[in-house]
Amino acid sequence: MSRPSAANLLITARQLLLDELLPALPRELHYEARMIANAMIISARDQQQGNSCIIEEQRQLQALLDDRSTSELSALRRQLASAIRLGQFDQHPLLSQQLRQINHRQLAINNPKAVRD
Repeated sequence: MSRPSAANLLITARQLLLDELLPALPRELHYEARMIANAMIISARDQQQGNSCIIEEQRQLQALLDDRSTSELSALRRQLASAIRLGQFDQHPLLSQQLRQINHRQLAINNPKAVRD
């Protein structure tokens, strides 16, 4: 017997909350219950897609910065922010496209309706 993944557990618990518990709750608690359900589905998507999203962002930032010396995402983000402030990316042809791709992947986790075609 296989063990369910964390994402599958969150999805199942969310569905139970929405289908069984929400109708039994007083109306004044529906908003809070839906907020919890939303947090659960975002967490499930993060479990499924989060690592690949981080790896791809690291790869893109390393390529933009032409720096393979670090793979720590927060350091790469700080380095890019600093370079932008210094004007090093003012004429960079791919910066805007790369940042859109990074944001698109993160939005697909946090708010997939915002990125549907």
